[in-house]
Amino acid sequence: MERFEVKDINKETVTVYKSCFDSNNNHKKAENIDWQFLQNTVKKAFVDIAIDKESQKTAAIYAVSGVKFKINDEDFLGTQSLDTITDIDYRGQGLFIKLAKDVYEKAAKSNTALVYGFPNGSSIGGFKKKLEWQVLDPLPFLIKPLETKYFFSKIKGLSFLPNFSLSFSKFKNDKNYSLVNNFSFPTEVNELWDKFSKNFKVGVKRDKEYLDWRYIDKPNENYSIIHCYDLNGAFVGYIVYTVKEKHNGKIGYIMELIYDLDKPKVGSLLMNYAIDSIKKSKADCILSWCFDHSPNYRDYKKAFFLTMPEKFRPIELHFGVRSFNETLNEVIYNRENWYISYSDSDTV
Repeated sequence: MERFEVKDINKETVTVYKSCFDSNNNHKKAENIDWQFLQNTVKKAFVDIAIDKESQKTAAIYAVSGVKFKINDEDFLGTQSLDTITDIDYRGQGLFIKLAKDVYEKAAKSNTALVYGFPNGSSIGGFKKKLEWQVLDPLPFLIKPLETKYFFSKIKGLSFLPNFSLSFSKFKNDKNYSLVNNFSFPTEVNELWDKFSKNFKVGVKRDKEYLDWRYIDKPNENYSIIHCYDLNGAFVGYIVYTVKEKHNGKIGYIMELIYDLDKPKVGSLLMNYAIDSIKKSKADCILSWCFDHSPNYRDYKKAFFLTMPEKFRPIELHFGVRSFNETLNEVIYNRENWYISYSDSDTV
């Protein structure tokens, strides 16, 4: 590594960070880099930017972003593995592994509990074999098909078939609850999260600070946030969703569904509202991430979401984690302890 100077992420190096991705046909926006690494809820990131001392060209980057984690019933500093890139002129020199090991050493010294993420098919081998990740596959892709044309177009010999709807349910109001479309989160989401999260041991802490950062402050995104209140005005749940032109189609995403589990009707009500809204946007299908052991899984099954077949998955992704705290290994490395959703994705 004597050839390279390693820099951290800061206001001055955001431009350097961006230029490396841009020059390798993976364009990023400066405001999103700033939001992800400098404005996150713990104001902490561990980033290595390797710069060739002679040419001053950015050779490689490995970056993880800080986030608050619930592990058992305690709060810990965690990190999410987000960006890894080696410039085309510097590949084959092992820079990814060298930078990642250095980043992990810094994170561990800062009392970070873990790093987790969703490596693609080309990088999962390195994470598993050389960076000591435990792979907790499969990533729990769920899908609700809405139109046949999107799927017929992906199956050889079926593209000529006519299009028809695959979802006929319609949203109906419930006199016991009211739904409010409001692009904000009330302070009551903290209490709601505490109750909801008693049903699992490991997950990003989805408190108001996190939700505001993830959905209100994120640049260049457009999310719908629907809140549910009971007849007494008590806040009992919310759902976040979006629709994007992606993967050669129009895709709806259920980003988050959290509600008072003692009121199961709330989950169904919010889900049906979101589905109806996404259908009106002429989406081809709806995607979500949800384990079958998650407390809201029943709402996806009631809404006829299906486990997504491998051949229909838009990209090969894996789910993995590395613990930096040996006392937490048993709980962290157990897939059944985890809660994830599309909130954990950095691409939607």
